[in-house]
Amino acid sequence: PIIQNADDMIKLTFMESPNFVARWSIAQHNAGGAKLCGDAYDCFVDSKGRANLIISDGMGSGGRAAVDGAMAAGILAKLAKAGISFDCALRIVNSALLVKSGDESLATLDVARVDLFSGKAEFCKAGAAVSYVVRKGKIHRVDLPSLPAGILTEISFAKETYQLQEGDRLLMISDGVLTEGDAWLEGELLTWEDQGEEEFAQRIVELAREKRKDGHDDDITVLAATIQILP
Repeated sequence: PIIQNADDMIKLTFMESPNFVARWSIAQHNAGGAKLCGDAYDCFVDSKGRANLIISDGMGSGGRAAVDGAMAAGILAKLAKAGISFDCALRIVNSALLVKSGDESLATLDVARVDLFSGKAEFCKAGAAVSYVVRKGKIHRVDLPSLPAGILTEISFAKETYQLQEGDRLLMISDGVLTEGDAWLEGELLTWEDQGEEEFAQRIVELAREKRKDGHDDDITVLAATIQILP
């Protein structure tokens, strides 16, 4: 229970305990060793028992991309915590990017919301890279073509729902991971059971950097999560 003291009264608030718990870890690489990363993220469990995982990738790299990515992820997360739907929050983020400056400002948004009571996951993408659900040696791809925020005055998320189970693992990434395709990544996903979330996320970042052959560098973000039955 939540216990609150008010003058000579004590208020007890009881809430139903969820069936699942989500564990997550994030690893990042800043392009060119820069101090700022063009990718931003936020992860939290809201008052309705839903785990919310958010990644935003600002256009380009460096300070300007960092501002766009942080603004998009930050606004979306704050509005979601206040109870505003992701669809409405996306429209506000889009408007903010359109009016931010005279220069073009773009940011992708990648959202996974997992109901920790039922296990139902809703994936929402606006220009974001593919996500993956790993279950007992099988991989489900969440690849939803869509446009990032900041291009058009009207925008909407591409969505997909998926029923998660005990032990399912979820991987969300920015597009800096996929410069050499994802065949190697799917191979790594099949060995994930031997590693924790933090170790696996860091390994994917390192492998993505090693495999890039074009001589360029990009911001990389990897979010690894596991869904488990609450003890």
